[in-house]
Amino acid sequence: METASTAWTGQQFRNRLTVLSHSAVIMTLVTVWLIQLVDVLQPLFIALGIYFVLKPGADFLSKKGFPIMLSYITMLMLAILIVLSAGFFAYQQAATFLDDEERMDEYTQLLDERWADLKEMPLIGKSILDSGATIDGSLDEDLGSMGLLDEGSGVTEAFSGLLSSVGVFFITGVTVLFFLLFIIFEASLLPGRIERAYPGGASERVHMIRDQIEASVNTYVVVKTGVGFGTGVCAGIVMLLFGIDLWFTWALLTFLLNYVPYIGSLLATIPPLLLGFILLDPSMLLLLSILLLSNQQLWGNIIETRWAGRALDISPVLLLVVTAFSFWVWGIIGMILSIPLVVILKIVLENIDATRPLAILLSERAPTLEEAWREAIKDGRITAYEERMLNELQTALGYSDLQVKLISARIAAEYALRRGRLSVDQIELIRVGIANMSNPRKWSEQFEDIVTEGKLSVIERLLIGKLVFALDHDEEE
Repeated sequence: METASTAWTGQQFRNRLTVLSHSAVIMTLVTVWLIQLVDVLQPLFIALGIYFVLKPGADFLSKKGFPIMLSYITMLMLAILIVLSAGFFAYQQAATFLDDEERMDEYTQLLDERWADLKEMPLIGKSILDSGATIDGSLDEDLGSMGLLDEGSGVTEAFSGLLSSVGVFFITGVTVLFFLLFIIFEASLLPGRIERAYPGGASERVHMIRDQIEASVNTYVVVKTGVGFGTGVCAGIVMLLFGIDLWFTWALLTFLLNYVPYIGSLLATIPPLLLGFILLDPSMLLLLSILLLSNQQLWGNIIETRWAGRALDISPVLLLVVTAFSFWVWGIIGMILSIPLVVILKIVLENIDATRPLAILLSERAPTLEEAWREAIKDGRITAYEERMLNELQTALGYSDLQVKLISARIAAEYALRRGRLSVDQIELIRVGIANMSNPRKWSEQFEDIVTEGKLSVIERLLIGKLVFALDHDEEE
């Protein structure tokens, strides 16, 4: 039976054109604001990002009995200590390196030798000479004649100029600190204001959106921080073993750029590889490249995927576009800050009926019902927001209540075996699933007699393992 297609009327075309034009105007205004108000907005967004970094640790301390403000202050002091220590060590390492005149002369000589070797290569050498370089010219002279370096300055002078901007970072850090203190103070007062502004059911909906934003951003920040730390430590050890100067600085850069998806970790390998090109012979340079790139792939594609799964769930093309745009607007800081903001925007769009299709288009791919249940139950509980979204997905995909009860019970049992403990929500899901099995009495009596909340015993593991196979068999039937 054919379905009648909807006629495309002039009014519909005008409405769509109006929406498109309004969106273009808003995007233009946002871009202008981001560029013109960079001195105000950039510290604010940095402070907001730091708040999300501190929040998991502060929540952990508050659960242990710390007052909420004391928890944030403790995490803030710890973060300041770590940042200042890392920054001071990196700065001292770079300053010591630049003050070593013998080492700098050695680098200048090696650079000129490598530059002469490049000019002798068939294709690369011709391109360099056509760009304005001379056959006998040094690297500094050729870069000056090619217009890539100011006349009279050298590579070492250009590099030392990077250290002169440290004072700007300290001023920005003070501004960020003030913003962060006010954000922490506002966060503790926000729930009460939401309750008064949106009484009744609307307040619950706003709380669900806020909780989902915090959970998603916290997951992203914790995973990226952990993976970045592991990547940076391993990269630093490799560079130290190969004798790469400023190894700690490049390891710190690897950690920071790990927050930029897909391309950040690869960009971080360029400086040490350039130094390796100068210092190492071809075979050692190849080995260094293999180790650094393998380290990036191990942490980025294997460990991070196993840790976070599809927690980010943003289209890779969109991420690259946002990353490129934010780099154009705010540079490296914009690349690091942009992704959590996109996550927040997607979650807000998901919770507004009129904009939910946009959130789906922003996603990496539409999840199956089983994937959605696995994502929801992995923390051991089902929130009101997750329950509502699962019900909507069930309706959209046409699953029956019986199928969903069996699927959710099996997934809850599998995660209980994986984590080695059972939560209240998992017990309830398994109990509902057992009630809808082909032989509920057999499993119900054993489950109620043996299984309890908390850490699983050997007997509980055996029973739940058998129950997983039984639930899977009932699903197939």
